[in-house]
Amino acid sequence: MIDLALPKGALSAEQLETLMHRAVKALIWWEKIPDTHEARKIAWAFVNEHEPQHVFVGGLPPGRPRYRFRVHTIEGLMDDRAKQGVMRDLTRLVLETEGVSLDADNAARVWCIVREYPRRNWGTAGYPFPPSGYLSSKPEISISSEDFVE
Repeated sequence: MIDLALPKGALSAEQLETLMHRAVKALIWWEKIPDTHEARKIAWAFVNEHEPQHVFVGGLPPGRPRYRFRVHTIEGLMDDRAKQGVMRDLTRLVLETEGVSLDADNAARVWCIVREYPRRNWGTAGYPFPPSGYLSSKPEISISSEDFVE
């Protein structure tokens, strides 16, 4: 699950839709979950737009948009390499969507916070959700060249 916070107007509705589509694909790839219709039905993402005057860096208006991803996942689905991959890919996707260069100054405007929850604390429809079959589904993962920035 992904929550993205950003200033209102930083991206157009079309840009947000494309960004979130690609962000979900990146996350489920790193979680080794098959990119299937069923998996996508439970791969939720939320966009939280804040008034630009309600975003601060060091107590001051930042001048350029800031983005914060909160990635919620089941404990054990991703190792440290996969978490780093999610952080890198989400940052690259934002900067590509903005149409700016991937440099340290731009990349520093994107934060990714990964939070893991014990499997027993992850539920849907009122019941614990045990996706144990996803842990061995790597051969079923399908991605296309449009999903990742080189």
